[in-house]
Amino acid sequence: MQPLSYLSSPVGLIWVILCLPLGFALTALGYYIINRIPAKWLCDYNETPSEELLNGKRVKYLPSGIFVSVLMSVCLALCRLQFNKGYDIYFCVLALIIFDCLLIAVADIKYQIIPDQFTIILGILAAVISVYDIVRGYNIFHCAWWSPLAGAGIGAASMLLIDFIGMLVYKRDGMGFGDVKLFLAGGILTGFPGTITTFIISIITATVFFVTIIIISKIVYGRNSEESGEGGSIPDTGNVPDTSEEKEYGAGETAEEDDGNVGFGSYLAFGPYITAAIAIYIVLFDLLKFLVQLYLNLFNF
Repeated sequence: MQPLSYLSSPVGLIWVILCLPLGFALTALGYYIINRIPAKWLCDYNETPSEELLNGKRVKYLPSGIFVSVLMSVCLALCRLQFNKGYDIYFCVLALIIFDCLLIAVADIKYQIIPDQFTIILGILAAVISVYDIVRGYNIFHCAWWSPLAGAGIGAASMLLIDFIGMLVYKRDGMGFGDVKLFLAGGILTGFPGTITTFIISIITATVFFVTIIIISKIVYGRNSEESGEGGSIPDTGNVPDTSEEKEYGAGETAEEDDGNVGFGSYLAFGPYITAAIAIYIVLFDLLKFLVQLYLNLFNF
C-alpha cells in the first residue's frame, strides 16, 4: 500500500501515532544501554577504561534525548509508511536496525569508537532481512542472491578507499577500521546498487554538517572579534599551551582533545554519518528508489 493511502486508513494512522511513544521508549532504552554496557566495549582493544566509563555515567538523556527521541519517532513513522501492509517483518527488523544505528552513533560521537558488538548485531539483522527478502521473493532490497555480498564489498571498499586517500594526502589513517566494518554490515542490507546510494548520502550528510559548523564558527568568531575590538586577530585567552615540556594525557586522550574539542583534528567520527545514511535509506526508501531510477532514465538505463 502506498504511504499516503496507508496513512489515510484508520489502522495506518494508529500505527503512525504509536511510533511516537515507541520512539521515546527506544531512545531512553538506548541511553540506558550505553550507560550499562561493559566499559571495554567503548575502548580501543588495548586501552584502559577511564573513570567516566567505569562509573556508568556516560550520557545523560536530557536535554539531547528529547531531540533524539523526536527524531527516532519520525524515523519509525516514516519506516512504517514505507513498509506497511503485509510487511510487518520488514518494519520490526528495520526498526531494530535504526535503533542499533542510534547506539552506534552515540558511541562514536561520545567516545570515537564503534563497538564491534553493535556492528555484529547490525550485520545479523541485515542478513536476516536480506535472506527473508530474497527467499520470499519480495526483492525489495535485493534483486538477486549476490546483491547483499556486493553491497558488503562495496561498503567496505569505499571506506578503505577513503583511508587510502587519507594516507596519501595526510600521511595518516583517513578512516577508522570500525567504519570499514560498519559499512560492510550496512551494505548487507542496502545491497547493490543501494550501497552506492547510501555512500553518497553519507558524504552529503557529512559535508553539510561540516560546512554548517564552519559557517557558524566563522560567524561566532567574527562577532567575538568585533566585540573585543581585535579586528581579525586571534584574541589572547591567556590559556596558550606550554610547549616547553610534554604534557601527560589520560587514557584515550590526545593533544588535539585537550581543548575540549574531542577528536577534532585527530579523528573523523564518520560512523554517525554512515548510520544516518542507512537510516535515511530505510525511511525514504521509495523516494530514493524513484530518484535513482529517474537519474538512470536520463542515460536510458
